[in-house]
Amino acid sequence: RLSCLNDLKFRFGENYNVLLQFVDLNNQAWIKLILLEHAKKQKIIASNQEVIDEIASNPLFSKDGKFNQDAYGRIIRYFLGSQPREFEEQTRNNLIIRKLYLQATKDVTLTDAEVLEAYKKDNETLSVHYIQTNSKNFLSDIKISEDELKDYYQKNSSQFKRPPTVKIEYTGIDYPPDSKEAQMIGISEQMNNLRSKIKESNELKSLAADNKVTYNESGFFASDEPLEGIESEEFYKYAFSLKSGHISPAIQTSKGVYILRVIQKKDSYIPELAETKPKAEEALKLIKAQEEARKKTEDYRNKINEYLKNDQTINLKKAAELLGAELKTTPAFKRDQAIPEADIDISVLNSAFELKPGEISPILEGAKSIFIIEPDKFTGIDQEKFKQDKATYSDSLLERKKQNIFNSLQSELITKANLKQYISSSTASLDIADQ
Repeated sequence: RLSCLNDLKFRFGENYNVLLQFVDLNNQAWIKLILLEHAKKQKIIASNQEVIDEIASNPLFSKDGKFNQDAYGRIIRYFLGSQPREFEEQTRNNLIIRKLYLQATKDVTLTDAEVLEAYKKDNETLSVHYIQTNSKNFLSDIKISEDELKDYYQKNSSQFKRPPTVKIEYTGIDYPPDSKEAQMIGISEQMNNLRSKIKESNELKSLAADNKVTYNESGFFASDEPLEGIESEEFYKYAFSLKSGHISPAIQTSKGVYILRVIQKKDSYIPELAETKPKAEEALKLIKAQEEARKKTEDYRNKINEYLKNDQTINLKKAAELLGAELKTTPAFKRDQAIPEADIDISVLNSAFELKPGEISPILEGAKSIFIIEPDKFTGIDQEKFKQDKATYSDSLLERKKQNIFNSLQSELITKANLKQYISSSTASLDIADQ
């Protein structure tokens, strides 16, 4: 875990704290261990000289263009919080994983056809005309009987299963605006000292008051119902992994440092219909509204078919006029590109690239609406620009392809290693440490 944290520090410098809430260090640590075990089976090693050369080539440890032992020692101890020997072994492991990557991807190549096809997909643009039938427009007319609701809930009650919930108390110190690394370290030390006192007395509220730090007690909340002001994956991981009465370590977040204690936990359960009736009614109404939107759009498409029988030149714009439906047009977009100003699903937009010029699509179902679309303006690639970009683009595409190959290997190794079981074991060790 420390190795993964150090990787983050080297990559982002003092800004690493901001990113901690988005990084699962425990998961990264297990993945690294799994990769190292595989590399060991492949007899991949990194010599002492390779480790020395790697460290000596790092500009962070240089002064006047040369490796500086004093700078090296200070950065390892004060910025990374490690010992030189420990850091050197972390460097060795990173070199081994880098060699594993090179071994796994050494035979990966690209053809000119692959490069051209990928370049087209990344750079071609298209706009479309579309008719949209939004299911929300039918909600007010949807009526549901008690028998319908009971039947729906009986068949779909598992969808309304309440997740595990937890009630906690927590105390912490927020970082001052524009705080420096030294201030953050000082706050961490203060909270670590407070944690020692909490462990002795198992008391948060009075100790928080005595030490003039913030204190809060939550109600029961689920993992998808985060607490206001707390944006830290690690904070919630401890909240849901610790046993009742157990205390977390001092948790660094982008906002400050916190300690939490679990007051009570509740297991997941499927509620009775009466408890979740509003949510069940809303879900069933949305399903019925989507069905109505689909029927309406199917009626539109059937009428368009009739128009085309009489006149093959009719386009979607003319068909919309005859139908009395609103025709919308998107701005130009690329594949897999969302259009914030248009409420149209990416899957629907992507399907437009498969249509011929002037071809009207069958009905296409999105998450909330049903669509009929027609290509508008297509812009292909600039051949001269492609020639200029080809070498750089090809290099980038090759790296993407290599990374995909390595990611596949990593996923395969994780599956074989049963990473879920390992995470459970690490969680258990957290509980034991705080008993």
